Amino acid sequence: MKMKTLLLGLVSGLLLTACGAPSPEEEAAEPLGATEQAVCEGWAAGGRQCTWKCTGTESKWSGWAGVAYGHCEATATSACGRSPAAVCWSR
Repeated sequence: MKMKTLLLGLVSGLLLTACGAPSPEEEAAEPLGATEQAVCEGWAAGGRQCTWKCTGTESKWSGWAGVAYGHCEATATSACGRSPAAVCWSR
């Protein structure tokens, strides 16, 4: 029974990796902020558009211009319906 469970887990992991799911090492290698640095400039650097990703697996950023300073996180949380994976100011 344990060998069957082990093989099922191994095969499932291989299939997920083959289908494009990131391996645990890839997920831990670079935090979201480091890989998406080109998008996030910050308020001090002139970013005036509140930009966010609802999940770390999304490839698309969403955002709104005209959000007041200090309200970006709340705006992103409202748009996502939960705490977003990443929030920043961009141009």
